Amino acid sequence: MSTRISHITYYVDLRSAYVQFLGCNFNCPWCIRKLTPWDHHLGNDELARLRFQGLLGINEFLEIIDSAINQYGMEEAVLGGEEPTIDSTLPIIVRELNNRKLRIRLLTNAYEISNELLNELRQCRDCEVVIGIKTLDPNRHIKYTGKSLEPVLRNIKRLVENDVKIVFETVLIPGLNDVNDIEEIAKYLANITRDPALIIDPLIPIPGTPWRRPTQEELNEAMSRADRYVRVMTHEKIGRPSRVVVLHPRP
Repeated sequence: MSTRISHITYYVDLRSAYVQFLGCNFNCPWCIRKLTPWDHHLGNDELARLRFQGLLGINEFLEIIDSAINQYGMEEAVLGGEEPTIDSTLPIIVRELNNRKLRIRLLTNAYEISNELLNELRQCRDCEVVIGIKTLDPNRHIKYTGKSLEPVLRNIKRLVENDVKIVFETVLIPGLNDVNDIEEIAKYLANITRDPALIIDPLIPIPGTPWRRPTQEELNEAMSRADRYVRVMTHEKIGRPSRVVVLHPRP
């Protein structure tokens, strides 16, 4: 049985594997994956050696995971890349990782959450779903992702009602999803769930798109405004968080 997994890296110090899925149901022009299909924390020499070697079968994937557990003491799997939920084997992947007592973080746009996947997440004590909210403006959502906002909001509600652990994420994009928009997202989250957490990431500009990277002052203001309603976090850190090893594809 084939998955949509194309790339796996392992963060040695964090004991965490980043499992990257190929393909997405959105077409966001600012997506960082337009810069590279590979983990952007890899060095240039490693990136130059990588070549696509096809999608992994479920058994191949689990062999890689078992090897990482035995060799590195792996404790966590982050499921991301493009959009994991378009992979029909995702419920099986979550179940198998959960059976191995691993922490699981699923990065998703929440457009497609099947009943089978919801059931696996509901039963998983160490699962966390990180939902990327692009915008709360329905017209902008369709224009820039190609998809309706309504299924995203409906699936957020389903996850909340089933007590799945959720963290929300959004990108600060001056002129598109700016400080005022992020404040509205924070207000929305405060109304739908208790003690919501929101990760605010500054845009990494994509060549050929009109949006610039926000200034530190703009990021600080967005975080300050959102902090009135939610717990605010940011991924942005100085330096590399860990030594990174490529588990698939091998050069």
